[in-house]
Amino acid sequence: MSEEEVLNFKANDKELKLFEQEKMDLYKGTFVVCLVYGLSAVLLLALILFTENGREYIYDKFAPAVITYVLGSLIIIIYLLYSIYSIKPRKIGKDIDGDNNIKCPDFWKLKKTEDIAKTAMIDNNKATPIITDINNITNANIQYYCEYDEDVYGDKKSFLEMKKKIGKQPIPATFKSGFNTMTNAKSQESSASKTVIPDYIIKLPSYDTKPESVELKNYAKFTGAYSSNYYKLNNSNFTSIPKIAHTDYVTATSDKVVIAEPASTTLYNNYKDNAPLVCNKVFPQVLGVLDKKQKNGNEISCEYAKQCDISWSSLNCK
Repeated sequence: MSEEEVLNFKANDKELKLFEQEKMDLYKGTFVVCLVYGLSAVLLLALILFTENGREYIYDKFAPAVITYVLGSLIIIIYLLYSIYSIKPRKIGKDIDGDNNIKCPDFWKLKKTEDIAKTAMIDNNKATPIITDINNITNANIQYYCEYDEDVYGDKKSFLEMKKKIGKQPIPATFKSGFNTMTNAKSQESSASKTVIPDYIIKLPSYDTKPESVELKNYAKFTGAYSSNYYKLNNSNFTSIPKIAHTDYVTATSDKVVIAEPASTTLYNNYKDNAPLVCNKVFPQVLGVLDKKQKNGNEISCEYAKQCDISWSSLNCK
């Protein structure tokens, strides 16, 4: 942030919660370090001042080292105490050049967003406004995303099968495989063996009228680039838009791929209206933009974790 922005900055509820958590973590670590250094320094001084052996074997022989250690301990304690009292709330979700502010779900990895994915999201958002706070491909909130770690969960086919078998009911039946191309999605849907490894793990959620559910649907429409004019669905150049291996999402009343494709086409409306949720990759900062409008500052992120049945301990969901 610029100097003027720093002077005028007022933390919102989410930023204050993050500040309190960071300060408490810093306090706990500082307390332990200060306790260790302080007790050891006091013990050395006590041995030197009140015992003959201490003066003879510690001070007389190692005076320079003892003085350096005691003074060093005092400097470290003073510095750590200053760090606690000088920490200030920081702005999140804006002006982020790195990944230090982003907390991924447990055992997920942070990755940089591909340009084609950013273009698909922003073009769709401009055509059909969904999240007005994010309106260009340079926006900090879409530069990074989290993806599950295959070294932990296995490939996406294994991950999908795990979701179906051990997920909370009735969630398992609503997980489907998704692909970068419609050809692969149609092939998978018509295949009995389902052997192809998918590109996406898709949840077909049943959104209700709760605020967090409504906003999660907006998140799904934004990150999936779903709109009523979904002519890019069959376009092989747009491989960042998920295509779902499910009859309702691969079969349309017309297979024409033109900008003027009627909005009433069943295929397009299923994507737009149902807003399938991608559950193997997530944009935490996009969720954060929606979270800022909520009471506790994490309702939408927690709803995502609940719908996708994933562990995201840093959210501290209720």
